[in-house]
Amino acid sequence: MNFCRRCGASLELVNNHVYTCKNDHVIFANASPASCMWLVNDRDEVLVATRAIEPGKGLLDAPGGFNDGAETYEIALARELEEEVGLTPSDYTRPEYLLSWLDKYDYKGEQIDVLSNVYWARQIGSPTINPQDDVGEATFMPIADVDPDKIYFDAVRQGFIVLRDRLKQGSL
Repeated sequence: MNFCRRCGASLELVNNHVYTCKNDHVIFANASPASCMWLVNDRDEVLVATRAIEPGKGLLDAPGGFNDGAETYEIALARELEEEVGLTPSDYTRPEYLLSWLDKYDYKGEQIDVLSNVYWARQIGSPTINPQDDVGEATFMPIADVDPDKIYFDAVRQGFIVLRDRLKQGSL
């Protein structure tokens, strides 16, 4: 950050994510919250999205995204699933938490710190998956066929690994 959002004065980095200006305004550059969800069908296949835009265009992802304004993770997750693959909360069980992770998001030459929460849920019925927004393609794949190295974001990859390992152990 270069300028104070309160008065426009130049900012000085004080410590990690804390900035101040000559008018004694303190600005915190906290991580932006985001959430995503791995959806599992009745054949233990996982819904895998392919990114249609940068960063990570062409690589794998789970449906999800940034919280808008004052949204909880759960509200943001429901909104993002509807925006990205056309699913509503009636199409899946209550999302269950897998992990949180700090990630980086490249946006127009800037790296944004992201605090990601990764969830999973079971699909209910056979809803139509409709890729849209930043999802180019979304398909169910056998979990064993998903290469974690092709998942773009660290948080999403780590969440997938936790889900895969728990499903293998039968603990979900």
